Amino acid sequence: MSRKRVLIVGFFPDPNKNPITQAGELAKVLKQNGYEVCTVSKHRNKYLRIVDIILYMLLRASSYDVAVVQFYSGNSFIWQYFAGNIAKFLGKKLVFTVHGGSVPDRIKALPKRYLPLLKKADVITCPSPFIISKLKEFGIDAQLVENSIPLEYYTFTSKTIIRPHIFWMRSFASIYNPAMAVRVVKELKKDFPEVKLYMGGPDQGSLEEIKILIEKEQVAENIEILGFVDMKMKHKYSEEADVYICTNKVDNAPVTFLEMWAMGLPIISANVGGIPYLVKDGEDAILVPDDDHIAMAANIREVISNEALSGELIRNGRERVKRYSEQEVYNKWDKLLTIL
Repeated sequence: MSRKRVLIVGFFPDPNKNPITQAGELAKVLKQNGYEVCTVSKHRNKYLRIVDIILYMLLRASSYDVAVVQFYSGNSFIWQYFAGNIAKFLGKKLVFTVHGGSVPDRIKALPKRYLPLLKKADVITCPSPFIISKLKEFGIDAQLVENSIPLEYYTFTSKTIIRPHIFWMRSFASIYNPAMAVRVVKELKKDFPEVKLYMGGPDQGSLEEIKILIEKEQVAENIEILGFVDMKMKHKYSEEADVYICTNKVDNAPVTFLEMWAMGLPIISANVGGIPYLVKDGEDAILVPDDDHIAMAANIREVISNEALSGELIRNGRERVKRYSEQEVYNKWDKLLTIL
């Protein structure tokens, strides 16, 4: 039985300037295991992406059997709408892979917009039980297929001494709440004048605001803005830092958690969206209330002072990330694609 040819519809940015997306990761894994895979689109501009997707799907219709469409909320809806409808018009099998912790809220607010499109799919996958449970409330069934990372690319370091050196890595955008990270540093500076925060990620509208806040809170000497963080830099700053913090206001199943587990950083995160479905609070990460910099700072102090706790978080994280290996996740995709 021949394998189905797969088109993955999503965002495939320049890997030298942006982290690989899960669409890119899936394409790589399927190709490595012998699947014939094509991808679209590389364009960040939404209008160029829409045109690129429409033309590719129509003009290259003979080159794929299954369309795997990455499904997000907000401005992404329009290209997802075209991709889903074109796939069904052409008689292709359609898989939606639902990402983004805000998708359930969007469906609730605009059910007539989202539900008819989602119901066109032959299969829906989600990388966390959080979205699966939320979709179930709208009568939509989905399968759990986790995000994956190439574990062999990550060097694990077992840290025995935890310093007030902190790593934050996400885009500078309001939904990721970088301002909370700055306030955490201000709070920790009361006890640790040498506290250091490394903030990595591309600017998506909030960087200047954060720079102003850093000056206002008088923590400029404690914070280093890194810009885009590639794999080499991830390893460098996972060694420079001893704690990873996540301040997101919205999220589903962040791949950064998998990366930090793989490199040996204890994680302290805001308790939002799908994050409590991804981690086990107190075992492989510590969760604090949304936008509570006081609680986050207090838990960083605890991880610094409590060697048993930090050791447990590191060991459990290392064990937990094994289920997100490329081979484990590929096996699920292979089974799904075989029965479509």
